[in-house]
Amino acid sequence: MAAPRVRRLTKKRAYANQKGGVGKTTWAMFVGAAAAHHFGARVLIREMDPQGNASTALEVEPGEYSMADALTPDRKTGEVVAGGLASAIRRTGPKWPKALYIVPADVTLQSVEADGSTGTPRERRLEIASQGALDGFDLVLTDCQPSVGLLTINALTDSDDVEILCKPESWSVQGAHEAHKTIRRVQRFHNPDLRFAGVWVNQFLMAGAVPRKESRARVAELEAAPHFTGKVHEPHVVDNEAIRKAAGAHCPLWEYGAEAEEADNLFRGIAERALND
Repeated sequence: MAAPRVRRLTKKRAYANQKGGVGKTTWAMFVGAAAAHHFGARVLIREMDPQGNASTALEVEPGEYSMADALTPDRKTGEVVAGGLASAIRRTGPKWPKALYIVPADVTLQSVEADGSTGTPRERRLEIASQGALDGFDLVLTDCQPSVGLLTINALTDSDDVEILCKPESWSVQGAHEAHKTIRRVQRFHNPDLRFAGVWVNQFLMAGAVPRKESRARVAELEAAPHFTGKVHEPHVVDNEAIRKAAGAHCPLWEYGAEAEEADNLFRGIAERALND
């Protein structure tokens, strides 16, 4: 694979699954951090999950505005401010690469789902708010909320491509299928250029050097689905205590020590692919 490049055009990628707990937030953080640290890319994470876990782990600098502010229409005009996302972009904490930024979210983002303003089309608020605000970035990673709703539709409407994150478990696989249905709807009605970029299997379980039967069976189930055939990426990310520890310590993998070296190399490769796609 050719060495990744600093892109002339900003690449916008979303991570999705209709089931929570599959690791989307951790994935976005570590892919973004690897792209910034190992390859010198300027990376922005757009947090579209009201839980705000990425904001907490990345220890964002204080700021007045958040994703909820950027997506809330003006009371007088009913319109989202074009480019308003720029005012909500913040630096991440000192443990993280200087080139890694985030638009943070918190529970107030839930109000966007219920807002019925009729100015800016509800599905295009993120797209309008992001206009001109992303030009300085090589890679923009959007962490979708784990449900079918306005926030997810917005994320996919303003993305170049989307990857599904999936644990090798029954409900997560079902969530992956539902996420694909959502992707198809967005392609049909809101973003015909949205590319489905495949499925990553996360937290794959091993028994020593042997894959666990359930994990193997669920991956086979994914690979057998017509819409996922040839789209399930390798390598699968094995359930790794070092990944959880680094996320819990709010630090990137390469700073966690030798225990996380294998995981850091893995996410470095995933970041390389993201930059080269």
